[in-house]
Amino acid sequence: MSCLNYHRATAHTYESVRRPHFLDWGNYPSPYKFYEGVKTFKLPPFKAATMETVDTLYRICADYGGDRLSLQEVANLAFAVNGITKVENFHGEPFGFRASPSAGALYPFELYLFLRELPPLPDGLYHYQPANHSLELLIEADLWEELQTALCAEVRGNVAAVITAYYPRSAWKYGSRSYRYCLLDSGHAAGNGVVFLRSLGLDSTALSLFKDDSLNKLLGVDGRKEFALIAVLPQRPALYWGEKEPEERPFPPSLPVLRRPVEEPLVEEAHRAGVLEDCYFYRPFPTDYPEDLPQVNSLTVAETLLKRRSRREFTGRQLSFEEFKFAVEPALNCFPADWGFPKTNLYLQVRSVEGLADGIYAVESGRLTPVKLGDFSAEMAYLALHQRFVGRANVNAVFTFNFEGSDCRQYRAANLEAGALGENLYLGAESLGLGACGIGAFYDFELQSFLGLPQTELPLYLVSVGAL
Repeated sequence: MSCLNYHRATAHTYESVRRPHFLDWGNYPSPYKFYEGVKTFKLPPFKAATMETVDTLYRICADYGGDRLSLQEVANLAFAVNGITKVENFHGEPFGFRASPSAGALYPFELYLFLRELPPLPDGLYHYQPANHSLELLIEADLWEELQTALCAEVRGNVAAVITAYYPRSAWKYGSRSYRYCLLDSGHAAGNGVVFLRSLGLDSTALSLFKDDSLNKLLGVDGRKEFALIAVLPQRPALYWGEKEPEERPFPPSLPVLRRPVEEPLVEEAHRAGVLEDCYFYRPFPTDYPEDLPQVNSLTVAETLLKRRSRREFTGRQLSFEEFKFAVEPALNCFPADWGFPKTNLYLQVRSVEGLADGIYAVESGRLTPVKLGDFSAEMAYLALHQRFVGRANVNAVFTFNFEGSDCRQYRAANLEAGALGENLYLGAESLGLGACGIGAFYDFELQSFLGLPQTELPLYLVSVGAL
């Protein structure tokens, strides 16, 4: 299957969003995956001394160095990726909002941790349970050789985090478009993990290239409804050609997430079309970052993770150029992943920023190039399915991908990158007292035309940033 065809087939149009669509509330998915009959380990509460957020984002591709993590740091990493930061009443029941944003707050991602030499925890594979901030021991064994073979990576530390997506959670609401949201949401989660580890001065990286079937088998997931999408390591690994494939193991059963199955063949076909079966690839980790870093006061990463929300109550007040620069520049400058940064193209719709003319700008190598000037806030609100807060934003960042010459694995990477950079925008804005909100729903072809994109280049994600 061509992922260009998938993307076009799942595009929103003025007509498609007005077709009758009913949600089966009797089949509302559980936001948690619970394993039965497993040994659990309660983690220490989130508590971390971290660098300031803007400084961390500016240095996100710096060459630090790897290290082993303590139990407290493992607990902090799990919380940063998928921990509950706020509980609110939802239809009469408590609902936990996570550190990472998710389309419709459906949280299709799951976090698994491979641990070794981390007493008092036994070596093995764990599932992070956000409902009570604990680890569920799935397999007690030395899995490191099998892990390195599956990841095609030499994992020198004592921790490897893997993020999967259980797509039916998102498909319950979003149907065949849900694969897009699974990728973006997994990018958000991985972005949080990388930023948190970087804020400790570790050489954290995200891995999107691995042997899918091997890693899924090692995790005990089926590779069809739940599949591995991205790994986070506190180091920059060398390519590893291992021979120890995952063994057959009995995994503990898990409770159903939905009462009735939800299936989307387009999602499963698009994902399967990007599967890798070997390690014949190159990992070009980026190392670019500014040498002369500006002095900026922002919240620490730990403070920002606890405060971050999707904020839409933009006031429309003018941003100073410094606010604009420090919210946007470090967030979009780089991301330490193995897919060959940058995979996406970037456009900014800017309104009411001191010293910068209103208009649409293309971003390349950190420079703004005007595409067309004028106040396009009303047009952007319309294109984002008539969401008014988009028109009050000072910046609307649009991530696009040119499908020409690409394959479905590169499509995966582009969406993961858009999610990770979008989360950087969330964190940078929040740390400076601004707000941000990600938008995965828009009139795809109309937005493509509005930006003047070629036929093979289409929008992936939109993130609004504004004054509160």
